Amino acid sequence: MAHHLNSSVSELPGIGGKAVKDLKNMGIFSVYDLLFYVPFRYDDFSNIKPIAEVKVGETVTVIGSIVSIDSRQAKGRRMTIVDAVIEDETGSLPIIWFNQKYLTETLRPGMKLSFSGRIDFRFGKALMNPVFEPEGKRVHTGRIVPVYGLSGSLTMKRLRTAINSALSATNELVDWVPESIRRKADYTDLSQAIRNVHFPENQKDLTKAIERLKFDELFLHQLLFARSRQDRQKRRSHVIPIDEKVLKTFVAQLPFELTSAQRKTAWEIVQDLAKQNPMNRLLQGDVGSGKTVVAAMAANSVLSNGLAVVYLAPTEILAAQQRAVFNMFLSPHSVALFTRSQKRIGDEDVNKDELLQKLKNSDIRCVVGTHALLEEMVEIPNLAFVIVDEQHRFGVAQRHALLENGREISAHLLSMTATPIPRSLALTVCGDLDISVISQLPKGRKPIGTAIVSANHRAGMWQHVKDQIAKGQQVYVVCPLIDPSDKQGAKSVTDVSEQLKKGPLKEFKVGVLHGRLKSDEKQEAIQKFKDGKTDVLVSTTVVEVGVDVPNATVMVIFGAERFGLAQLHQLRGRVGRSDLVSYCYLLSDDASETALERLRTLEKTQNGFELAEKDLELRGAGNIFGNAQSGFPDFQFATPADVEIMKTAFDWTTKVLNEDPELEKYPLIREKIRSTFEAAHLE
Repeated sequence: MAHHLNSSVSELPGIGGKAVKDLKNMGIFSVYDLLFYVPFRYDDFSNIKPIAEVKVGETVTVIGSIVSIDSRQAKGRRMTIVDAVIEDETGSLPIIWFNQKYLTETLRPGMKLSFSGRIDFRFGKALMNPVFEPEGKRVHTGRIVPVYGLSGSLTMKRLRTAINSALSATNELVDWVPESIRRKADYTDLSQAIRNVHFPENQKDLTKAIERLKFDELFLHQLLFARSRQDRQKRRSHVIPIDEKVLKTFVAQLPFELTSAQRKTAWEIVQDLAKQNPMNRLLQGDVGSGKTVVAAMAANSVLSNGLAVVYLAPTEILAAQQRAVFNMFLSPHSVALFTRSQKRIGDEDVNKDELLQKLKNSDIRCVVGTHALLEEMVEIPNLAFVIVDEQHRFGVAQRHALLENGREISAHLLSMTATPIPRSLALTVCGDLDISVISQLPKGRKPIGTAIVSANHRAGMWQHVKDQIAKGQQVYVVCPLIDPSDKQGAKSVTDVSEQLKKGPLKEFKVGVLHGRLKSDEKQEAIQKFKDGKTDVLVSTTVVEVGVDVPNATVMVIFGAERFGLAQLHQLRGRVGRSDLVSYCYLLSDDASETALERLRTLEKTQNGFELAEKDLELRGAGNIFGNAQSGFPDFQFATPADVEIMKTAFDWTTKVLNEDPELEKYPLIREKIRSTFEAAHLE
């Protein structure tokens, strides 16, 4: 039966009421949605062999008739084992399934089927837990088979069968990439790429399909960036004249001397603020390089002109901390705090209505907050400057929305990140931004002593930790997980905090911090650590961004191999924030040479940009920056390793727009851009 792109998934075989609900929960409503729900990996069952030729350890497909099938209880275990024997003209082969007793009702002697799985020798030479289907079907066996993420009651077979049926609608797909580009770049057409990304005939077809879909993502993002740049040139902003007296007064009251890099980037920003088009600049700076004071200097110029400033932080913890810092730098201007759980003016907690009224009346013109400020559409008259901290957590869509936001006059936008972006990725991650880099650390900052600690040296490490605490210093301990149940084999906050309280750090005060705590509990945990009431803070990576306790001199990271180098560098940056000598200890559960090579890189360098380049080289397909494009379509295929395709996408974007800025010759591209912005709630 042929299907249509806009048909409901309920029309597909095997998709009843419960499955429809499960798919809906995954954001899949139509056949079109399902076609773009892509596999996360593949099983290669294309190795089809006669039974006599299969070898232990192979993943194979065999076609045979069932000779016998029965079930039994495993001795001493609550497990049902289904034993079957199949045969072809070359011989017979046992099959074993675990906990699938229903198969004795489904499968009968004499049935000829195709079976795919791994040949094992734990119970004698046998095919273990194979998938199966009638001979000749080739949906689940005998080919490269897609493996999808599941939800609810969905089974892999049911979902795979539905997607295979949905492929009949691919002939309705409109290919928005012009044929001239496809031909010159040697990319397959869209309908073929979608068919081959689900059910490729061979590895070459799969590779070409993925290359085409990677190009689509990167080409679209470059076009969207270009659209954002075009829009910015059409918009008007508040012009903030450069006032050297205001700048010099601000610098003179600082309790430290600015670095030359801070001065240079601050000058770039105030020059942008003086222009009639809105600024859209990214301030990159390594951990501890002093980005906040540069942002505060720019904010001070805006506030001195009687206009308003918003500072957006990714977490409530960071918002509260940066608000305190801004209060200090921007005095006598009053800085408010607006998060989901906290509303503050000065030292006082206030109710939401009171704070909203003061912002509306311009009694307060500077507010630090979280996403809550965006979500609640807080009215801030004369908003001239928005600072977004850890920009990759907000994404291009929010940046664009902030620039527009229904106002006749757009706000200037400064995005900041301590996540170093390799030069090779700058086009893709921040193609709509101008970039400034703070390339040096403040004077007095010492390198952080970093060491991989093997199991037989950990007692010595804990002794050093105790010595540091005895001197009055404090310690972070970071774990990959919150609870032991989250993932087998990884250290959790719950486990480690209990072990430390009972073991090596039993004489000290140990606190915990993680994402499942309530906002006030998180704030209390941080405050106790800041006030020195807690000696050791056991935490997840919630401390990665912004938690600033200068007295903390030791960072111990469990399961270090589970983090990217950029993230480990962020975590390490929580210590070494004063003139005290600081240490970072990397504890790894993986002794493989690959894991150790990555961690040795961290031992050798303190430079975040070098580490980001190395991470790209070593990890390849991992997404270093998390959800870097939040709000635009997520990258399902493209990765930081796809530098050549990124360049191809950039070159084609430049060529197309130079020849036809309004895309009059390319109505399908224009429609794709329009619909994407519309879907991202940007128009």
